[in-house]
Amino acid sequence: MKFSNITQSLLNAGIRIAVPTILDELPHDTTAFTQGMAYANDSLYESTGLDSESSIRRIDPVTGDIELARKLPGHFGEGIAVHEERIVQLTWRSNVAFVYRLDDFSIIEQWPFEGEGWGLAATRDGFVMTNGSSELRFLDQRFHLMKTVKARRKGTALGWLNDLESAHGRLFVHRLGDHYLFEIDPARGRINRLIDCSELIRRAKLGEAGQVLNGIAYDPTGDIFYLTGKRWPLLFKVRIIFD
Repeated sequence: MKFSNITQSLLNAGIRIAVPTILDELPHDTTAFTQGMAYANDSLYESTGLDSESSIRRIDPVTGDIELARKLPGHFGEGIAVHEERIVQLTWRSNVAFVYRLDDFSIIEQWPFEGEGWGLAATRDGFVMTNGSSELRFLDQRFHLMKTVKARRKGTALGWLNDLESAHGRLFVHRLGDHYLFEIDPARGRINRLIDCSELIRRAKLGEAGQVLNGIAYDPTGDIFYLTGKRWPLLFKVRIIFD
């Protein structure tokens, strides 16, 4: 397996590694250029990207079937998060987030933001967003910037941060093109350990360079993570053991 320089340096330094336990495999739409996922009210939600293919979807977490979908014309869809019966979808370079009703995907509001939008996760106080750099941008419930924390390990910044999820007081973050999830302390940005997703990649039997690992959601009731990738044929339900 080929590692990025930052991942290799972390492995050389002896950072802790966890391997997720695969609980189930669900079918996943291979046309879905997955940019983000979220879980709420016993349903899974997915955002897809590309200029002419962007959408938001509700997925049955038992069968993988698409139950509801809405296209996002004129924008490149990115990460999503659910907060108080609303779902928020980032756009890549349109500098706007779309706020939908959770039940029917009707648009309620549009929230402006600066820079690129990549990944998004809900927190107790609002949201945390990535923009493709090493920054974790913490936003309030109205999408106003509260603080920025950089992901790093012993002074080395971790760039290309992508989709992410908050669980057990930690952030689990995809890095574009990497085979690992990065578990990060949200207060300090410190990388605590790596989650090795190479078995998921092997089982997905990928054939294209662009089919990278991306898309994470967490069901706190079942303590289950959902993981997939861009145009992957499979959606995985996994469990990650916590210390």
